[in-house]
Amino acid sequence: MVQERLAVLKMLEDGKITLEEASDLLRVIEQPDPQEGPDLGETPSRQPSNQPPADLSHTEMDQEGFTGLDLAKLTEMRIHRVTPAFIQELRQLGIPGLSIDKLVAMRIHGVKPDFVREIRSAGLDPSVDQLIQMRIHGVSPEFLAEFHALGFTQLDVPQLIQMRIHGVTPDFYVQLESLSIKDLTVDRLIQMRIHGATPDYVREIQALGLSELNSGKLIEMRIHGVTADYVRQKEASSLDDLTLDRLIEPRSGSAHSSQTRTMNEQA
Repeated sequence: MVQERLAVLKMLEDGKITLEEASDLLRVIEQPDPQEGPDLGETPSRQPSNQPPADLSHTEMDQEGFTGLDLAKLTEMRIHRVTPAFIQELRQLGIPGLSIDKLVAMRIHGVKPDFVREIRSAGLDPSVDQLIQMRIHGVSPEFLAEFHALGFTQLDVPQLIQMRIHGVTPDFYVQLESLSIKDLTVDRLIQMRIHGATPDYVREIQALGLSELNSGKLIEMRIHGVTADYVRQKEASSLDDLTLDRLIEPRSGSAHSSQTRTMNEQA
């Protein structure tokens, strides 16, 4: 019977059957054969239908404060290796809010005790949800250490997650700094990535003779569609020296007029 139960759990782990189907199969396996009469002289060898997986028990989970778990939940915990030892190690780290679902999610996304220790040693104290999000988006201790080395020593968890989501890497910052772009704060770096103010864009603009660029102006230029081609067109048609403000102003007005026309059409 043990082999049969393990086979069912293996099928569940491989995604060949659903959790509900696995529970049904386990109940069938563990039911006594109706053609066999009860043997009052022997201890029944078959386990009751709510028997948990071999390496977890209700007693162990009860001791950890998780009572009333059904077979499906215990099976899910076994599949993802949410063991009493794993729970105890996380609790020793003083992590609050450790529900079964959160523990399973931590296992799925690789939130291990060592990861928590490394992140905390860098001066952060994320919540369970933040730890999971950090793993999902690749906020590693190495990523944090690289930015610390660049002088970003006051980063918080939401900033780090946003940086990873939008592709703000150490190399992105280093390239912009080498191009003498000023005001490279974390929020500005994120906005530059969102709006496409990349190092390549900066090089194109600088090659046209526009200097004194800062992060705010570059973001504004990208928002209003000031491309290298647009700058060349303005240079060809203007006798005056072009400034950043003069480039942005007509594009901004054009965008405003377009929005106004759209609103009037919808009215």
